[in-house]
Amino acid sequence: MTRYASANVVMQIVGFGLLAGTLATAREGSLTLWVVYGACCAGWFAFHFLVTARPRRAGVALLLSALLPAVAAGWAQDSTAVILVSVLLGRFAAWHRPRAAALWPVLCGCLLLTLLTSAAGGAGPGDLAGYAVMMLLLTLLGLNQRQYRLRADQAERLLHQTTLMQQEQAQVAVLGERARIAREIHDVLAHSLGALTVQLKAADALLEGGDLDGARARVRRSGRLADDGLAEAAAAVAALRDEVIPLPDMLAALVADFGRDHRTDVRLTTTGTARPLPSGPVVVLVRVTREALTNAAKHAPGGAVTVGLDYGADRVRLEVRNDIPRAAAFVTAGPPVSGYGLTGMRERLALVGGTLHTGPDASRRTWRLVVEVTA
Repeated sequence: MTRYASANVVMQIVGFGLLAGTLATAREGSLTLWVVYGACCAGWFAFHFLVTARPRRAGVALLLSALLPAVAAGWAQDSTAVILVSVLLGRFAAWHRPRAAALWPVLCGCLLLTLLTSAAGGAGPGDLAGYAVMMLLLTLLGLNQRQYRLRADQAERLLHQTTLMQQEQAQVAVLGERARIAREIHDVLAHSLGALTVQLKAADALLEGGDLDGARARVRRSGRLADDGLAEAAAAVAALRDEVIPLPDMLAALVADFGRDHRTDVRLTTTGTARPLPSGPVVVLVRVTREALTNAAKHAPGGAVTVGLDYGADRVRLEVRNDIPRAAAFVTAGPPVSGYGLTGMRERLALVGGTLHTGPDASRRTWRLVVEVTA
């Protein structure tokens, strides 16, 4: 808009200069024609004065200021009237408000009227050809300016619409992310508090029966559940704040804590080129890993566990493998992931473009949990 405003000012100055120069060099002796020229200039100034506040009246003023010299061109002693018509037609053609249905009749009408009155006044073919070329040239210049303005307006509208769309998309993304984080925190609290309730009730029952060792084990289990819940809640809050630790570091800390707490041989391997991931996939992958490790400790205590993280070109693959106890080697479907369940995990993975597959391998001695996330 700034570039167009500058071009518009330049065009007005050039047009005024042409009018002033034409009138200053006119060799007209008829008072009537000078009155026509004065009315023409008055219409020019009225157009620029009214074009913003009263565009319809401004258009009428400009049209009349072009028709007057067009009618009087046949009685003029020189080409002053034709030059005035040319300048005014160029200005009218550059105006972006008239529609094409109204623009072309005005331009063609003024052009034909000027040539007809000039021919009636005795102008020769050469003069008529020169008049036509001059009027067409200034009209084409005005049309070029008009097209530039229309394209600029269209580009500005498209930019405005694009900005609004981007703002709406960003708002929808923010709301979706907040809803996802709220759901994650809700699930963490529900799972942790539910598990704590069960353990504490069991500890209370054991205390009533005099089983101090069993009660103490339940209390310790409650402490571990509370720590896990706090860790998951902290991860969800970090995701809300975009403060997620890199996935390999989070998995390394999780594996180290699991190996220390359960005295289990657990290894983490990372392949591919690590890269930053959005908070959603990171939180889900960490949760799935924690659930898989908990499941391994529950159903295959003491068995070796391997966690593999692979960064592909357009996806991230997580695989958790643990030994199946011999007594359970005949199973065809593994135990459910503790707490949230496989269905809940698949739903959360689907929200971040991921898939979950579980089951024993071909030897039926190792349980595999495989997660793939597009990222």
